[in-house]
Amino acid sequence: MGKRDYIFDGFISYRHAELDKFVAERLQKSLEGFKIPRRANEKAKTNGKDKIERIFRDKDELPIGSDLATPIIDALRESEFLLVICSPRTPESIWVQREIDTFISMHGRERVLAVLIEGEPSESFPKTLSQMEKEVVLPDGSTTVEIIPIEPLAADVRGKNKNEVARNIKRETMRLASPMFHCGYDDLRQRHKERKARRTMAVFAALSAFFLSFGSYSTIQALKIKNQSDQIQEQSNKIIIEQFNTIGDKSLELSET
Repeated sequence: MGKRDYIFDGFISYRHAELDKFVAERLQKSLEGFKIPRRANEKAKTNGKDKIERIFRDKDELPIGSDLATPIIDALRESEFLLVICSPRTPESIWVQREIDTFISMHGRERVLAVLIEGEPSESFPKTLSQMEKEVVLPDGSTTVEIIPIEPLAADVRGKNKNEVARNIKRETMRLASPMFHCGYDDLRQRHKERKARRTMAVFAALSAFFLSFGSYSTIQALKIKNQSDQIQEQSNKIIIEQFNTIGDKSLELSET
């Protein structure tokens, strides 16, 4: 894979149906907001990238039968990866098929990433992604073309409703981001777990310090309250004794008269 600077880290190709559009929007935000763990960052930098900055998503769908507009062709040329939102509606889209074909002709199929949002792979992946033609030489020296099934790198975000799909997009973002950072998914996931563990320990330490401080403060306050209570009790006892002495003195005075 040749290295060069691209305007876009990825190009999202999708059918402009409700769920497909929802996933495309969420995926764009999730990828552009993804932060690579610091310890994996050095490896990513050696491959020329340490963050995902721009994902292209066309908001308008071309009429059936029209050619790809020049801005779309330019965006495909300037995108390092192609992300295809796959549902049973996708193989029916001539526009998505043209975007896939154009991108593969420019960059090769190894940079195409599939995102399964609905249905089964067999009915949702366009044939361009699930099979390829291979020229085979026959024993007599002639050649023929065979259809070879292939399995594209895919993320599965299928869910019962949009909320579940959104959660799955968040979960699968790392799977899609790893090839875009030119590093392994397992490595990126491990670094992500380590970062979460460090954050958890930091939160735990902060909470422990808070409760320790709160406990010390509570103990001091309790001692102050007890001391104040003892002082009040002591003063009350003095007053009571003084009152008894006063009553006693008056009783003696009355008895002597």
